[in-house]
Amino acid sequence: MKKHKFTENFLTNEDCNRGSRNWLLHTRYVRGEYDKCLELADYLQKYAFNSHRFAHYVKALIFSQTGRLQEALDKFHTSIKIQPQDLEALKEVGNCLYRQGRYQLARDAFLEADKLSKHPDPEIYSGLAMCAENLDDVSHGIEWAKASVQAGGGERAGALLAKLLKENGDEDDALTVYDDVLALNACGADTLAAAGALRLRCGDPRRAFQLLGEALSQQPTQHAAALALAAMMLQHRDVDASLARLKAALTAHPTCVAAHTDLGLALLSKKKYIAALTCLQRAVWAAPLSARAAHDLGLVLLICKRPASAFNRLAAAAAFQPSQPYTVLLIAITLERLGDPRADAAYSKAVSLDPEDALIRINYAARHARAGRCTEAAQEAVLTAQLLRRENNLQLAASLALLMSLLREAGVELSTDAIENTPNSNTPTTRHPDNEDFAADEV
Repeated sequence: MKKHKFTENFLTNEDCNRGSRNWLLHTRYVRGEYDKCLELADYLQKYAFNSHRFAHYVKALIFSQTGRLQEALDKFHTSIKIQPQDLEALKEVGNCLYRQGRYQLARDAFLEADKLSKHPDPEIYSGLAMCAENLDDVSHGIEWAKASVQAGGGERAGALLAKLLKENGDEDDALTVYDDVLALNACGADTLAAAGALRLRCGDPRRAFQLLGEALSQQPTQHAAALALAAMMLQHRDVDASLARLKAALTAHPTCVAAHTDLGLALLSKKKYIAALTCLQRAVWAAPLSARAAHDLGLVLLICKRPASAFNRLAAAAAFQPSQPYTVLLIAITLERLGDPRADAAYSKAVSLDPEDALIRINYAARHARAGRCTEAAQEAVLTAQLLRRENNLQLAASLALLMSLLREAGVELSTDAIENTPNSNTPTTRHPDNEDFAADEV
């Protein structure tokens, strides 16, 4: 009978005939020669009566790498039965259970591994921290992540600790941890992107731009960094550069809802309404339960003078997030366009959700003015002027000045203090020529 080709090659190697063949098994696994590695593992099991522990362990690693998690778990358990004190196999059991979403069992496996470990193991502590995060036990997750950092977990442990601190609301502590991690380790693109996004949220755009640029230089398809940089560029009116970043993010992740949403808003700023609607519609299709995607699509539909369609999307967004004042404000504007008498109730609801927002107040004042309630409009205008004294919003200030001038022309008496305290009240207001086709409150 003809021998197996693998067996012939294996037996002609004199080094392989001496002692253990584990080195060859390990070498082929490290090289990524998984087919040859599995063939060798089966051969070793055949002549060891299925009791070759290392062959079971390496087969389990290969199954884990290729996504065959349940088969990997079975092989790891077999390896543990042969050698009950096998710490590495028990840690891999915890990792497989975590990847399956069985977080409670994964935590138990990591705790058992911690009992077997003779020294603090940062991998075990990181696994426990991730399990605690997914079990909504962030406080214990922070404790385990700190233990992992102290045990020498490096970049992974530090990034995990910063992430948990941010989820817990301790953004200053998270920034400190990120700074320490970046100072002590050569960090990858994911850590740089997370640190840059947090810096941007905390009001440090210069440092955020540096970190996000480093992340993209390492990994041009890092979509989180691309999205954050695109948002910064949109704020600085650099729409073309923002579009390039967003397209790069979508190339890496075609179903990224945030990228489709931001791309739609960027196209809207360039007045490409059909393209903007297409991008936002894709975002809604990709995430039907996303309040932000529905809100932004409703906004663009409202701008495109499709109030009925806008109302449907905005109502869905309000159902997902009832306490979002800007969504309720857009619903009020939409109802007013449709001539629905419920518009006043929607405006009142938006004001009650955020009474300190100048944008909502000035829209409410304009609604009173359009409805002929000049006294109420004057009262809201005075409140808006008081709110704008704390801000530096030139666009709202100019709109408020225009509203007050129209109220004075209508014969409404405004207090001298209110007129004097209106920011830029003497600034003339002109409409942009590109907006001539839209109503005043639609742009």
